[in-house]
Amino acid sequence: MSAIDTAMLASMREAIEDLLPDTCSILAVTHTPNGQGGQTDTWATASSRIPFRLDVVTGREMVSGGALQPFTKYKGSLPYDAVITAQSRILHNGITYAVTGVNVDASWQAVVRVDLEVV
Repeated sequence: MSAIDTAMLASMREAIEDLLPDTCSILAVTHTPNGQGGQTDTWATASSRIPFRLDVVTGREMVSGGALQPFTKYKGSLPYDAVITAQSRILHNGITYAVTGVNVDASWQAVVRVDLEVV
């Protein structure tokens, strides 16, 4: 099996962007000392209008605090060149998601996949 060449990878990236139906903003945090030994976190838009797709990942429900807690996590897909880290957040359709993981282990990068939780 031959490796993916540059033209094929570019074609894949272009095709994938057609599968990202929405847009999102990537948020970054700034830590400011609060004068009492702590800090205040301020979230601001680092990038906006990034092509995006949100998928729901469901799993088993768990009992916590004597109540049934649903398990709902999300996967997000962004263009291959999106700048995002596990310290970022995503704002999509008025809902803010914390990034809990970023796929950085692919042999070739055609899309960035992130694990998300609602903040």
